[in-house]
Amino acid sequence: MTKRLQNSLITVIAGMGMLLSTLDTGIINVALSFLTGEFQTTTNIASFTITGYTLALAISILPLGVLSDKFGKLTISYLGFVLFGLSSLFCGFANSIGWLIAGRIFQGIGAAALQATSAALITTLVSEDRKSSAISILGVMIGLGPVLGPSLGGILLSLNLWRFIFWLNVPFAILAIVCNHYLLSKLSEETSERTLDNLGIIINTLMLVFLLLGLSLLSKPHLLMVSLILIISSLFLGIIFYHVEFSNRQALVDVEGLKNNPQVISYLFQTVAFGFASAMIFLLPPFIFEQLYHLGVGQTGFLVLGAPAGLVIFSRLSGKYNDGSKNKAFSHLGLGIIIASLLFLLLLTPSWSYFFLTLGLFIYGIGGGYFQPANIASIMQASPMEMQGSTGALQRMVQNVAISAGSAVGSTCLNLWPNNLLLATRIGWGITLALIIISLKEMMNFSNHDN
Repeated sequence: MTKRLQNSLITVIAGMGMLLSTLDTGIINVALSFLTGEFQTTTNIASFTITGYTLALAISILPLGVLSDKFGKLTISYLGFVLFGLSSLFCGFANSIGWLIAGRIFQGIGAAALQATSAALITTLVSEDRKSSAISILGVMIGLGPVLGPSLGGILLSLNLWRFIFWLNVPFAILAIVCNHYLLSKLSEETSERTLDNLGIIINTLMLVFLLLGLSLLSKPHLLMVSLILIISSLFLGIIFYHVEFSNRQALVDVEGLKNNPQVISYLFQTVAFGFASAMIFLLPPFIFEQLYHLGVGQTGFLVLGAPAGLVIFSRLSGKYNDGSKNKAFSHLGLGIIIASLLFLLLLTPSWSYFFLTLGLFIYGIGGGYFQPANIASIMQASPMEMQGSTGALQRMVQNVAISAGSAVGSTCLNLWPNNLLLATRIGWGITLALIIISLKEMMNFSNHDN
């Protein structure tokens, strides 16, 4: 097998794994009301098809990252595609809401295996001169998934083909399994002697369950106290997790290593800020287009593509012009552009044409295109080769939690000011802007310290 073919197949597997797993995070959102009627259930029960997937993904991703370092990224990726494909098939055949929720949980575990290994496959198996380009493709897939999901889901529902919301994953999973199987027969990976940290897994699981459930309830006024109790409990568990992992040589998260390398913590904080901002960018604009500009769903669906369009185009451009030595510069540039886009969105008023909102979203996408691949590369470069799977899993888990937090805060703003959408969105943009500015300031402090 030539090195060029190896690079191409690894990039296909990593990119497809990220696309399918992020696609299915949001593809079912538009189908909730349909599923409620189809299975004669309540919206609260139907929503577990989303919560089950999200929780399974978040809980499983760190242990699967450790296992990918122990048994090989290709092995865990292969098993991930098999589980994701079979569970997608199962979801499509489900004849009750209970079976559908069960299928979605297994689908989430498969998605965790794919996300845990995507970046690590590239950093460990792609040639040095092709890594930046491959990571930029990964950035494209991360940007496309959340947008294509609701769009494809809406189209399939309109054609009365809801089962294909899940079945469309199957041919792509089969293709990835074939490519993965071929690579497994041709390549041997370096593995580590890591073992699973069972106590860390239990504490991490409880922490994430409390946090994600608390965030999901944050926008419901009558459950606000429950939400806050769950979030505070998760923070308390986080403190316990820190102390348990700090003294553990086989820790689920290398807390001691992170403490000794604060620059990586800075990179992860930027990941949090970007994940939070992306959630706001995908959540708030549809409300503005439909309620302030009185546009239809079709027009809105087209106009919100500004952000992903910018992200896709400039992720590829950043990969072309960044050979891996410009990660800090591209991260700085990306966050700076994101700050400019948020300032622009804060100034927006209904008297402006709605095309200016799309322009603001496109500018945000440009910033994301420069920032995201450089951020992923910086985090992976700062980690030892024997822990690339664990590091990639940590980066994805942090970003997924940040996206959940952004969605929760954005929804809360909309619920607190239901009669003043402009105020609600401006508060959302303002919180996001503050977070991005803090993350950029932290990055620049480390850059100045290094110099």
